Formats: sequence, structure tokens, C-alpha cells
Amino acid sequence: MRTVMFKNLGKVLLLLCLTSSIGLNVLAQSIADNIRPVGRVCVEGQACVGAPSGESLEQIATRDILDDQVAMPSETDIKPTADVAPVTPSGEQYEVRMLNQGADGVMVFEPSVLQVELGDSVTFKAENPGHNAASIEGMIPDGADPWDSGMSQDITVTFSEEGTYVYQCTPHLMMSMVGVITVGDANSNLAMIKDAASEKKSAFVMEQDRLDRYLEGI
Repeated sequence: MRTVMFKNLGKVLLLLCLTSSIGLNVLAQSIADNIRPVGRVCVEGQACVGAPSGESLEQIATRDILDDQVAMPSETDIKPTADVAPVTPSGEQYEVRMLNQGADGVMVFEPSVLQVELGDSVTFKAENPGHNAASIEGMIPDGADPWDSGMSQDITVTFSEEGTYVYQCTPHLMMSMVGVITVGDANSNLAMIKDAASEKKSAFVMEQDRLDRYLEGI
């Protein structure tokens, strides 16, 4: 009787061991299945994690590198989105001298008539003392800035309005010390300038036709 009981007890213990072993294997497999990545999770601005079932980490890394190379354009593929405007010079520079004696006689600006373009600059040089260079009111284009160098002083003027400009040496106006500068289209206000010149030359004591000659030569 005892022998039978021990045999049965042995079978029960063996059965329990087998059952426990099978249960542990199933549990381990279940845990492995739960932690195995079944897809990739991607968040904007962060690297993707996880992989499709059956894909190794080496395969994931290789595929990501290839994807990055395809997505990144080469230097030859990069083209400017807009044309770059060429850099242009700021304008030509000219010089007018204030002289006691010149090619046109006494008390003159030289050159007496100068043609420039928009954006160009003219420096009036007091080469001889006692002169100034000042624009004449009503004898420059509308919207243009007037100027006055002051006595025996140099001044640089940049021209931003088209048309004809007439300027003077104030203390020597009676000696017809005047000059003319044309900027771009001189005809834009030339008729108005000629009308004003008819009145202005009444102040001339000598060389009364000087300004008329300058304007006729334009």
C-alpha cells in the first residue's frame, strides 16, 4: 500500500514539474511578444523608434541612412530661389572750379556747362577765394534740393532730380558768374529756365549774354 502511494506521489510531483516548466515557457514567450516592437513610432522633430516585426536593428539603421541620403539634395541640386541683383556704382564724381579767370573770361565757373546723370555728384571747389556756389531759386527742377557752399568753401552735391540747374556766385552775380548743370533729360524744365533767365540777366552788369549762350548750347 505504501509502495503504491509513493509511486502515485512521484507521478504527481513529476506532473507538477512539467506543468510548471510549460507555464514558465509560455509566460516568457508572452512577455517577449509584448515587448517586441511591432511598428515604428515617429514624433516630429525626434528620431523614429521601433521596427516592423522581424526587422533587425542593423536593417533599421541601414534603411534610415539610405532614406536620409535620398532626402538630402546634393550641392548641384540646390539652386537660388531668386536672381541676385548686380551691385551698381553709386554714381560718377565731377568737379567744378570757382575761378577769378578762366576760358570764358573773368569770374567764372569751370566747366561752365556740365552734363551728368541721376545719382552723379559734383564737387564745387573754391580754387580762388572769395566765391561761393549757390543754386538760384526758381532755376532748378521741382523737388530738387537747393544748395549754398558758403564763402570760399567746397561743397559736394548729389543730383536726384532730372532737369536743368542754374547756379551762381552770389557776390559776383553782377559779373555774370553763373553756371549750368543738366541732369538726365535737360528739357524737362528747360523752357521754364529760359523764361527765368530773361529776368535774371537784368542783374548782370557785364557779359549779359553769358547765361543765354550757356542755355542755347544745351
